[in-house]
Amino acid sequence: MDNLYEILHCRFGDSVESLKKSYMSLVRLHHPDKLPQHSSSDSGLDFQRDNVNTEMFIKIDRAWKILSNPHLRAQYDAKWHERTLVQNLPIQDTVFFKDFEFDETENMYKYTCRCGSYYLLSNSESEFHFDIICCDTCSLTIKVNYENNKVLSEN
Repeated sequence: MDNLYEILHCRFGDSVESLKKSYMSLVRLHHPDKLPQHSSSDSGLDFQRDNVNTEMFIKIDRAWKILSNPHLRAQYDAKWHERTLVQNLPIQDTVFFKDFEFDETENMYKYTCRCGSYYLLSNSESEFHFDIICCDTCSLTIKVNYENNKVLSEN
């Protein structure tokens, strides 16, 4: 789970105005349209740097969209607090998000625990990339890897 405040170079509790000011400054640095154009003779390093800037721009934009919305910000802050409480638990396994199944009746993502119960993720938890999940029955904990998941909540 990314610390969205760190991405925006802000602190927890900063005003929306402060977040916006930082967002605007960072967007000017990392926006793909603001980066120098490279010719085909340029090194692969230039294109790699562009990819890093584009990925950073996407993270900055996502952080702003969540933290600028009071409802999403409150949800994110609560999940971040919850994560800090559970992050010291021993992690039994790392599971890719794509391996979770979406249960339409419960509107939750599920992954079967070895005890037979489930690790559960809500849509908002998956959108925030909530990454430490406890089984709803036993004491086992997993870490969710969101790499290579372009669309997080298709359902």
